[in-house]
Amino acid sequence: MDSICEARLPFEEDRLWIESVRPWLAMHGIAGEALKITNYVATEMLNNVRDHSGSGTVAVSGESNPSSCVLHVVDEGVGVFRRLCDGLGLAGPREAVIEVAKGKRTTDPAQHTGQGIFFSSRLCEWFCLEANGFAVSFESDGRAEPLEFLPHAAQPGTTVKFRIARQPRRTLREVFDEYCPQPDIDFIRTRIAVRLMAEADGSLVSRSQARRLMAGLDQFTKVELDFTGVADIAQGFADEVFRVWATTHPAVALSALNASEDVARMLRHVGFNP
Repeated sequence: MDSICEARLPFEEDRLWIESVRPWLAMHGIAGEALKITNYVATEMLNNVRDHSGSGTVAVSGESNPSSCVLHVVDEGVGVFRRLCDGLGLAGPREAVIEVAKGKRTTDPAQHTGQGIFFSSRLCEWFCLEANGFAVSFESDGRAEPLEFLPHAAQPGTTVKFRIARQPRRTLREVFDEYCPQPDIDFIRTRIAVRLMAEADGSLVSRSQARRLMAGLDQFTKVELDFTGVADIAQGFADEVFRVWATTHPAVALSALNASEDVARMLRHVGFNP
């Protein structure tokens, strides 16, 4: 990969974009909507390094091919999952994996909305976070790839990798409108890949797992739980989400997507029609 820039903190993400990243993209013919999307994702990730990582440095590298470009943003900080774990009072980095997919979870609500990773993962063809011995990636349809346990768990910092098509299938505006509909442009809808929790915990059994899954989701008016890749769930987990949580949050429209036959049977058992 080409080394695009390296910087020490403090830095301004817009200056790195203007002086280093954008010229590299222009040299490789990235323009139009692809450039707009890359601008959003790159500056959001650089901002996360500056404000959250605790790293003293950041490095950006990239490569291009006829159909897309790939960028890596690398820091040497505490790692995104450890940061979320500490900031949200979670038991360990494993629990933080699901939090990155929610959309409004942040360790610094006074300064940040927690939306950067959520929207970046949906704007890119492929978006990957590696930190604290874990890796999780998202495809352009928001589907989460299997959780991977990295062999070099002691490696410091976070590596963000993302691929953007030269001719994106959706525009920046279209992605934002899907989750922040006009005219209010409020971020009211989220979709969670439940498989992330299943792979991190091994199974979906307990009510405590359900409460962790649903933490913070009362900030939305529409919550979609995507069960792609989840073979089954236990009664306690299903009841806590689809009866207890749904009953106590009547203003939130809760739905289950891509439920297997066994998952759908359990949802009907607790009184929820998938």
